[in-house]
Order: sequence, then C-alpha cells, then structure tokens
Amino acid sequence: MKQIDQGSTTMAEFRKSATQAAARKRAREKAAAFREKQDKLEQLAVDYFVATDGLESIEREIEQELAAVRSRGAERLAQSRSEADRVIVAMLAQGVTRSEVADRLGIPTKNVKKPAPAMASAADTAHAGSDHSASVDSSAA
Repeated sequence: MKQIDQGSTTMAEFRKSATQAAARKRAREKAAAFREKQDKLEQLAVDYFVATDGLESIEREIEQELAAVRSRGAERLAQSRSEADRVIVAMLAQGVTRSEVADRLGIPTKNVKKPAPAMASAADTAHAGSDHSASVDSSAA
C-alpha cells in the first residue's frame, strides 16, 4: 500500500509541476508582452519630450522674427508718412489752401496740417529739385 501511496504522490506531484510549468510559461508570455508594451510606451514618451522640448525655442524664434518684421514695418510706415507730409508741405508752399490740398488728395482737411517752419524749408528745398521734373511732365501732357 505504501507503494501505491508513493506512486500516487509522485503522480500528483508530476501533475502539479506540469501545471506550474504551464502557468509559469503563460506568466512569462504575459510579462514579455507587458514589457514590450511598456518599452513602446516609454519610447513614445521620449518622442513626445523631444518634440515638446523644441517648442519654447521655436516660440522665442517666432517672437524675434515678428519683432524684426514689426520694426521694419514701422520704419517703412514712418518713411511713407514723412514723404506724404513732405508732399503736403510742398503743395502748401505753392500757395494753395489747406482745403484745396485736401480736395486734390481726397483726404479730410484736418489731415492737411499747417507746415512747421522746419518742414516748410525742407519742402522748399525738395520742391526746388522737383520743379524740373514737373515742367517735363507738364510739357509731355
């Protein structure tokens, strides 16, 4: 009887170890799949941080470029306004009224400012240089 008990114990132990081996195999497969997924997630997180680390420098670069563009634009606007003011002063220097200048230019009279003494002398100087071109233009017409 002891032999039967020993044989059945051995058989039970064998079945138990086979079950444990199969369970261990499934656990390893699950763990491997879990590790693979974790590795993928980790790499995706690395990719995210690499992409976002550059955002601040890109934003700074954009702000610098915008500031440079605004500065150049402000210079060009100031030059154009100065030239427009010079033309108005030159027209006023011809002895026409502010309202006539406004009518000729299609702007409100309030935008035709009285020339400052410095602007008037500058307009006279600029006007003297443009008299020749005005006479050429009128003779061509």
